[in-house]
Order: sequence, then C-alpha cells, then structure tokens
Amino acid sequence: MSLHSLNGHRLMAANEQVAQVAVFPICTSPLLRLGLETTLTDAGYVVHRDMIDDHTGLPEVPTESPVLFVIDANRFAEGAVDLIRKAKAHVPEAKIVLLADQFDPALVSAAWRAGADGFCLSTYPHDILVTSLELVMLGESILPSKIALAIASEHEEDVHLERGKLSNREVEILALLKEGSPNKVIARRLNLSEATVKVHIKAILRKVGVCNRTQAALWARRYAGIELAAT
Repeated sequence: MSLHSLNGHRLMAANEQVAQVAVFPICTSPLLRLGLETTLTDAGYVVHRDMIDDHTGLPEVPTESPVLFVIDANRFAEGAVDLIRKAKAHVPEAKIVLLADQFDPALVSAAWRAGADGFCLSTYPHDILVTSLELVMLGESILPSKIALAIASEHEEDVHLERGKLSNREVEILALLKEGSPNKVIARRLNLSEATVKVHIKAILRKVGVCNRTQAALWARRYAGIELAAT
C-alpha cells in the first residue's frame, strides 16, 4: 500500500488526534523500546513507560483514549497470534501493529485473521513509521508492499490448486450453485438425478473447504473464473 496515495487532509486529521492515542509497546528489547518511546513521544503519542513483555502484563488502559499496541514480532514471532488475540480481548477497540525486521507471509495472514491492523518494518525511517501508525489509527490497513505481493501470489496459487481439484462436472454444478439454482434445477439442466447432484455437491464442499452450498456459491462468486462449462 502506498502511503502517498492518501491525501494530506486525512494525515492532518491524524496529527490533530495523535496526542490522544495511548501506545503500549509489547517488547523485551530495551533498545527497541527506547527507540519507540523517543520516536512516538516526539510525534505526540502518549507512550506507556512500564515494560510489557507478554500478555499477562497488559495494563489497565484509559477508556477515554484510542489505544495502540505495538508488538515486537521479532521477539514474539511464535506467539504473536495468541498475543494479538489476548490484546484484542483485553481492549477490543484497540489497534494492533506488528513491528519486525521482516515478515513471513504465513505469519502475516494468521496475524491479520487474529485482528492485527498493520505491519511495519523496523527499518522504516522515523517519519514513515509515524505516518504508518497515523494511518492505522485512521482505520487504514498497513502492509509492506513486498509482503502484500507475496501473499497475493500465494493466494492465487492456492485458488488455482483448489480449482484444479474439481472435475468438469463439479465445475458445472458449482457454476449453477453460483446462480442460486436448487438441486432439482441442477439435475434437470445437466440431465442428472438429484441423488447424483447431492454427491457432487458434497465433493465440491470438501474440495473448496466450505461447509454448505451457500458458502460454495459465495466462493464461486469470489473467483469469477468459475464459469458454466455446458448448458
């Protein structure tokens, strides 16, 4: 995501609000913590000064202020997802940003599902880090471009593999499910028995990893390449 794509008015609004944001760094590195405290205090954030080294030490937070947790993902790589869940449970409205030298796409995907709002590289210049946090507090999602491209590529490959598992008949049935057709209509359109249609639908659900025909239809709509092969 390009930071320059957002207009200056929104950043100005962020600057006006930043003094109200309470930041809670979760890290065990004194050097990183000092750097965050210095950078963010200079930018007008209110930084919690006591060391927080895991979720058991999460402090009481001011209910009247927006809250931002900054997690040292270098230190908490294996437990980051659990830590995000605990922080969200502790303060549901809080924003959560992971900070690391580099990010594994699998960790990013899992952390995002757990409730992370942004991922910042510890190599960012101070002004880029501050701007990234401002955008997160405005509701934007921040992700280094290299990681975004890697995840997109991985996701496209996964979709291709899932579609490759479907037989031609299953693709036809999935296309009709996308149209909202009931089993009786599918059976008539494809000259099959309803029992056979049910067997195929059960196989489709298993292959694309969903629980019911409605979810299968939504899956098909999301991946528009699924088209009716025969009419």
